[in-house]
Amino acid sequence: MALTPLDISKKEFSRAFRGYNCEEVDSFLEELARDYGSLFRDNQELREKLERMQSELKRFNELEQTLKDALLIAQQAAEEAKKAAIQQAENILKEAENRAREIIMQAEQEVAAAKQQLNFLQEQSEAFRTKMRTLLKTQLELLTETASKVE
Repeated sequence: MALTPLDISKKEFSRAFRGYNCEEVDSFLEELARDYGSLFRDNQELREKLERMQSELKRFNELEQTLKDALLIAQQAAEEAKKAAIQQAENILKEAENRAREIIMQAEQEVAAAKQQLNFLQEQSEAFRTKMRTLLKTQLELLTETASKVE
């Protein structure tokens, strides 16, 4: 059991013949009780301070762990967001490439149809010119025959 300043101040010694001087012993015990009391209070304050510090340390360690966990979660979320963004970009690019191919194919089909139409119209135009030349030649021959007969 720990000795307290009160124990020191209340301590009484039995009297013996030719023992120590009572006044010196009492004076020393009072001084000892004062110094011991001061040390005892300092020790108690330091123990309380140590407990508070240990409690704060525990709280800070828990906070540190919480921050580490939050940072880890944030890093994982950032990685997942980055991967999702890359995947989305790849999907958009593929979709754009597919759409571009479709537009090119459609344009090529339209060009081919326009070429066919042009060829058809050129053939029709040539046939029409040929018919017109033939018709005009025939008409010219008829006119020439008719003019020869009238003269």
